[in-house]
Amino acid sequence: MSYYIDEYIDVLSPDLKMFGPVEDNSLICVTTPPGCWGPMITPSIKSGHEVTKPINVKNAMPGDAIAITIKKIKVISAYTTSGVSKAIEGRYKIDPTINAICPTCNITNPETYTKGYGEQAIKCKQCNNSIVPQTIEEGYTLIFDQEKKIGISVTKEKIKKIIEELDNPLPNKSKQHLSSKLLIGDVQNIISRVKPMIGNIGTIPSKKVPSSRNSGDVLKTLIKSDEFSNVNKEDLTDGHMDINTVTEDSIVIVPVKVAGGGVYLGDVHSVQGNGELAGHTADISAHVDIKVNVIKNLNIDGPIIIPNKDTLSDIYQPISENEYQITQEIANKHNLDLPEKSYPIQFVGSDENLNKGIDNAILRAEKATGLSANEIKNRATVSGSVDIGRTSGIIYITVMLPVSIIKEMNLLKYVLKLFEESDRM
Repeated sequence: MSYYIDEYIDVLSPDLKMFGPVEDNSLICVTTPPGCWGPMITPSIKSGHEVTKPINVKNAMPGDAIAITIKKIKVISAYTTSGVSKAIEGRYKIDPTINAICPTCNITNPETYTKGYGEQAIKCKQCNNSIVPQTIEEGYTLIFDQEKKIGISVTKEKIKKIIEELDNPLPNKSKQHLSSKLLIGDVQNIISRVKPMIGNIGTIPSKKVPSSRNSGDVLKTLIKSDEFSNVNKEDLTDGHMDINTVTEDSIVIVPVKVAGGGVYLGDVHSVQGNGELAGHTADISAHVDIKVNVIKNLNIDGPIIIPNKDTLSDIYQPISENEYQITQEIANKHNLDLPEKSYPIQFVGSDENLNKGIDNAILRAEKATGLSANEIKNRATVSGSVDIGRTSGIIYITVMLPVSIIKEMNLLKYVLKLFEESDRM
């Protein structure tokens, strides 16, 4: 079965009415609006992301997991604007992305419209005064070629002309103002390859949370807000990962914390370097196709990624047949047992800083695999790595795991489908 979803939300909640239920192995087709900067300059949106309406997957229950196979990511934006953020005092309470305030009317999360360009373009419908709660302190606008393979940054003088000449479609039901309205063109001479990835993909948490705050690294900010002060780290599902191996032909295994799971996605980027050092990157509209499969009784605390081979370093590519023959020769020569074949699995961790995020990923890997923390560390050192999703505290550990452990986790069919079948194509 296949389904198309064109409804968007900003706040995730276990009380939401979900789409579906859909059958196991269903194909879900969506068009996602840009994340981050569009919603961030749209005060009525109480999140940095507009994400798809959550999907009820039949028979998914708390304690299970859902495998999300990313079949396609197609960029549809013609251009995008992003950069380093700056909050504007007097126009928000605690968090400008969640609690924007009109400085004239004192209304929280007011409806707005746009008129003209620049920071003054976003105006309150009640009083017609400028209201943008945050802006881009220094940033860039990328324009893409027709085939969406390369982006180049353009000057501020060129942006307005490009906006007027090129269609840059938003999904019909999106509520955001496009960030390009800000006319940001500070950083020149960027040539950026287009390698799209999904920044926010997962299941809804067990308590109400803005979609861009469904991750452990931003919990401190979240709980300062009266509306979300009761949220604990255990309630989250860490869907907002910003990990650049979450791309076409990868599989994301996500925890189920409410009946039906509530699979959602959004915040697609044209590209993102490890760490997302600027805090934001090139947000785009995209067509995305995913498949969903329930994995019973895989009780995980956070996402696990089975990455696309093209995103992997040589260090942790699956062992080739030639390399395995060499392994066999070593084993025969020294009268050793032949090691099992192994494959790369990525465990996501999150916390208030990178060191705590690493500890969290190791703990999650221990729980999922049954291996000791020291073995996880050793495997990640000699045949894997630690990488940064977001410098605020999202990391992921790549570990080469033996087939027997992957099989015990009930993930072997997904791993073999991704690596063995792709080798035969």
